[in-house]
Amino acid sequence: MDTIFWLFAKTQEVVIMRILTSSDLQTLLDFPSVIDAVETAYQDKGTGQGVIWPMIYHEFISDQADMDIRSGYLKSQHAYGVKLLSWFAENEAKGLPELNGTVTIYDDQTGLPKGVVNAAALTGYRTGAAGAVASRLLANPDATNLLIVGAGAQALYQIMAQLTVLPHISTVTIVDLVAPQKATQLAETLTQQLSEQFLPTIDTHAAVYERLTTQLSHLTVTASDDLENATKTAQVIVTATPSTKAMIQSDWVQPGTHLNTIGADMTGKQEVDETIFKTANSYVDDRQQAAQVGETQNAIRANILQEDQLTEIGDLLATSTQNQWTPNQMTLFDSTGIALQDIAAANLALEKAETLTAGHSIDL
Repeated sequence: MDTIFWLFAKTQEVVIMRILTSSDLQTLLDFPSVIDAVETAYQDKGTGQGVIWPMIYHEFISDQADMDIRSGYLKSQHAYGVKLLSWFAENEAKGLPELNGTVTIYDDQTGLPKGVVNAAALTGYRTGAAGAVASRLLANPDATNLLIVGAGAQALYQIMAQLTVLPHISTVTIVDLVAPQKATQLAETLTQQLSEQFLPTIDTHAAVYERLTTQLSHLTVTASDDLENATKTAQVIVTATPSTKAMIQSDWVQPGTHLNTIGADMTGKQEVDETIFKTANSYVDDRQQAAQVGETQNAIRANILQEDQLTEIGDLLATSTQNQWTPNQMTLFDSTGIALQDIAAANLALEKAETLTAGHSIDL
């Protein structure tokens, strides 16, 4: 079923609701713009212009079904909102999407709803953008080798986002320890999927479009079941899995490597050896949330770090957006996902929809 994006505009007597399908949203969002929007949202959090409120999490069936509610306020955009996202693992067997939910955004001047966005459609873009913001700031800007751990739905978004900010990536290695056949299938079709799904909207950024078109045409993509060797040769690593035990060991990661840990977003999840935090310069999207449910929870439990020692990436960005990579220093970004990403991405889609008069309008 097509994703629904609702955009509301007030008339004298009624509220007009604009409905955008998932295909509409696909034509409205492009990674260069979403990455910039998410970076600004992180900066706003660092300066106090962005605020998030406590997350609510509920597990319906252990390891099979859960939901979380995230909310926040972007003062600079005069918008606040809430995201409810549910995951039901058995839906795939029923022919239904595993991820379902909505993002609702409100105007802070009137309290009127500005839009309701299907959360599953938006999550891929804003999560991919989060990793790209970190890589643009912390990774080797001349990196050529990218490793993606996890071949699920998020992999496409993570890879395209990384290519958008790392122009010299020429090799992508995909590892999926649970379903290696998924990694093989994705490797075989990756460049075609990326070109068809993401390039059409990037053509509004002519220089980036031309560069990515060339980059994709020369990209070498392989699937591997040797995570140790893939880790040792990677310069940028993205983990996007539901793992509950460390997959990547600290002595596999080479100096100068940057890691984006995306998968850990609830208690008990872990993708990397917690001793990595002893040597890596680590950053989080939200200090309290990362300490409780992010990859960082494992280092805190092992007394390697304390919550008050964590540095938020927004604080770093509020000081400088210039690349800060150094050859001998490992870096790690723990992305737990915060509502400000969703609000920023949804507002971006809203603005473009207004400009292009996209979708269909009905009386609310």
